[in-house]
Amino acid sequence: MSNETEKLTINLGVVDLAQVDVLVEQGLYSNRSDLIRSAIRKELEAHQKNIEEALRASAIIGYVGTNPTGIFSVGICCVSKADLEEAYQELDGQKFKISVIGMLKLDSKISAELFAKTVSRVTVRGKLVATPEIKKLIEEMK
Repeated sequence: MSNETEKLTINLGVVDLAQVDVLVEQGLYSNRSDLIRSAIRKELEAHQKNIEEALRASAIIGYVGTNPTGIFSVGICCVSKADLEEAYQELDGQKFKISVIGMLKLDSKISAELFAKTVSRVTVRGKLVATPEIKKLIEEMK
């Protein structure tokens, strides 16, 4: 699991927040954030099938490798220039799709030309780390 986190601001009613504080005071959670993270993880586990269906609906099946049709990832997905070059060779110039729930990191060495000739669509539910040039191309794909 990554140490990278994103800040989230939520609004809670006075009664809900007071109940959270009681659980923290009782030592069940180390702080408010700990309780909120725990509650979110439980909800994500309960809805795992919905998350998996959303990925399948993106029509992304497979991984970069033998006869890939795309990159499908939950978590942190890093794509290097070499990954795209290899996929381009293996697919004989056919484009593929990328779908990520979490974070997609695209190597800063990836040129706009290489990206445009290898990737047909990018779906990121989370955070995208890429050069401004690549981000612009992804935006134009929508």
